[in-house]
Amino acid sequence: MFKPSIIGLIMRTICSSCILSSLLLSTTVAAQNESDSGESEPPPCQPPAPAALQPPGAHVLAGDGEHYRPLMSFELAPQCMRLEIPVTAALRSELSSGFMVDRYGNELTSRPSISPQIRLGARFDSGLRLAPIAIVAEYEHDVLTGSEAASPELEGDGYAGTEGLGHELRKAYVRGSYGRVAHLSLGFQTSYWGMGLIANDGAHGWQPGNARFSDPRGGDRVLRVQLATGPHTDAGLMLAAGADLLSGGYLGDDDALLEDDEAMQVHGAVLLGMGKPHGGGAYVLRRHQEALDGSATDVWVVDLTGRTMIDLSVARLGLEAEGAIIVGNTELAPSTNYPEHDVLQTALAFRASLDAGKFGSVLDFLFASGDQNIDDDKQHAFKADPNYEMGLLLFRQVLAGHTARGSFTAGDPSLVGVPANDLNRIPTRGSATNTVAVFPRVRYRPIAGLETYAGPLFAFAVMPMVDPFNTRIAGGQIRSGLNGPAGVYLGTELDLGVRYRMNIDGGEITIGGEVGTLRPGSALSKPDGNPMDAVHGGRLMLNARL
Repeated sequence: MFKPSIIGLIMRTICSSCILSSLLLSTTVAAQNESDSGESEPPPCQPPAPAALQPPGAHVLAGDGEHYRPLMSFELAPQCMRLEIPVTAALRSELSSGFMVDRYGNELTSRPSISPQIRLGARFDSGLRLAPIAIVAEYEHDVLTGSEAASPELEGDGYAGTEGLGHELRKAYVRGSYGRVAHLSLGFQTSYWGMGLIANDGAHGWQPGNARFSDPRGGDRVLRVQLATGPHTDAGLMLAAGADLLSGGYLGDDDALLEDDEAMQVHGAVLLGMGKPHGGGAYVLRRHQEALDGSATDVWVVDLTGRTMIDLSVARLGLEAEGAIIVGNTELAPSTNYPEHDVLQTALAFRASLDAGKFGSVLDFLFASGDQNIDDDKQHAFKADPNYEMGLLLFRQVLAGHTARGSFTAGDPSLVGVPANDLNRIPTRGSATNTVAVFPRVRYRPIAGLETYAGPLFAFAVMPMVDPFNTRIAGGQIRSGLNGPAGVYLGTELDLGVRYRMNIDGGEITIGGEVGTLRPGSALSKPDGNPMDAVHGGRLMLNARL
């Protein structure tokens, strides 16, 4: 029977210690209170970023501002007590050409999609008013979010643009701090760790200089209690431990949870270099997840991350890395012979960037383990968070379409006697998985605020791309989703983007467009052995933060 790879999907959005980074501003203010308490003049309420973290060279944004600041921002007391009410409105329109998705030559026709977002928020910070005690309360709600497109003519689960529109509560929590000694937080929170490979809050997209083809939506949300301490010493050491509840219905969400799934997890994290040009960290997490029928997954996750910024006088070199390993067992997606599977999945992400002001370059590398044997007692395929984007078409459109169609053909009652369990866990839904991908890019800023960026994405499959149904009826001979011989070269994608960002009195507006073309490789071959036809597409984006 079919065994979809689901633990990478389960763990790709594990919620860990993003709260550590959210503590930076308040702990910086607290540190100032400790060091400046004898001065007659109060310290600034919002200290600028350290010089080592500021962009060099050419003016980055158009307009009179350099950093986003909510237009509705109120000083409630002379000691940095503040209330901010940020509002964000965004719109994305996306389109790709049609492409073949199954052995019969059926084509997923071109379907434009629209992805709106209206985000309301509020943030209260007691500042120095109650020092050494500090209180932060935050609310953030996507009152409209998601993606909408015409229903595809072909049956399947997980096609791009079929998520539907709705709303998501992202944050509703309170945090109390006693100087740097302790920070206790409780409530509904988002989560981000490292480069966003596993835990991604959907709030880290394109920024001036990073040349990312990224426009995130959604994100990881949990009901959490967490205790942290720090930063301590010159190394900026922080420690945290906490517990989370998640439910596909109401208590929090990540991409792996189906509507009736529930999960709970505990985590511990250590982070060095808070607010410094060099840093890193590690977390360990234990997660238990159950489906409606009682099938369970129990896994451990270890995730290491590090970054550095090196000043080369005429440019700045940035290096980042994140590596993760997932081990445990699962009863989800069982097969006839193996009701339980061992889990061992690995992933590594690396990014190098060179910022010379007007000019720059970025190199992204991703390794995500794959699983060639769909009938053994192991699961090795790692799925990155869908908000960790690699290009426009290959993962977001083509492989999402192939696995969406595969979720139907694997259980088509006219083709198989008894459908396998958990077929709705097959689709990748835009996640990068089973791949070694290299994505070099260059960027150019001809005038303040305007950036162009482009580069080729080269992607390989770690294991041959296996379609469960085609492989089974071929007697175990590995076949692709198009019933061709399953090779390992996914293809070459060439992407080009342009964005313009202006900042006026703290308010920020960004407009952009991106286009791409994909030349599929041997991993996406048709029955005659030739790769499927080229795929083209693009998207337009508008974002305003007020």
